[in-house]
Amino acid sequence: MEDYEIIEKLKLGDTSSIDELYNKYSAKALRTAYLITSNSYTAEDVVQEAFVQCIRSIKTLRNPDSFKPWFYKILTRIAWKHTKADTYCILTDEITDNIKTSACDEYFKDEKYDRLYEEINKLNYKLKTTVILFYFNEMSIKEIAKTMGCLEGTVKSRLFTAKSKLRKSIDKEDSI
Repeated sequence: MEDYEIIEKLKLGDTSSIDELYNKYSAKALRTAYLITSNSYTAEDVVQEAFVQCIRSIKTLRNPDSFKPWFYKILTRIAWKHTKADTYCILTDEITDNIKTSACDEYFKDEKYDRLYEEINKLNYKLKTTVILFYFNEMSIKEIAKTMGCLEGTVKSRLFTAKSKLRKSIDKEDSI
């Protein structure tokens, strides 16, 4: 079922649509929250809080087709609030356990990419979130701009900056 159909049913008070929405977005939402917070328990709290906030304010959503960016905006804002420091370590086993994988996840399964996860985790929260939404959630530049409340050019700039920083830090480690 399409997002707009689920949203319209929710607006009309059909509570069974909550399950449909949760089943459609929960796995990627959990992965996204975990990648931002670096803590599985916090990620679960973030996802739960994001869904509760979405359901409570679903009637304010003007365009049901824009649910995905709207939801991820709420999710990332809540995750940012829960993030206390940039010194967490991403455990790749915990990310991929019990979560559906995408083509990007399959690429990063290899142990040699643990280092890349560590470097992503060192990025500031805006660069980190942009990378997570683009590469792990396969969101478009336009969707990320809506999600993060910025211009598309800003998203492109953040992706470029993040890739440059990641490339430098990985090249630096390879040369050692």
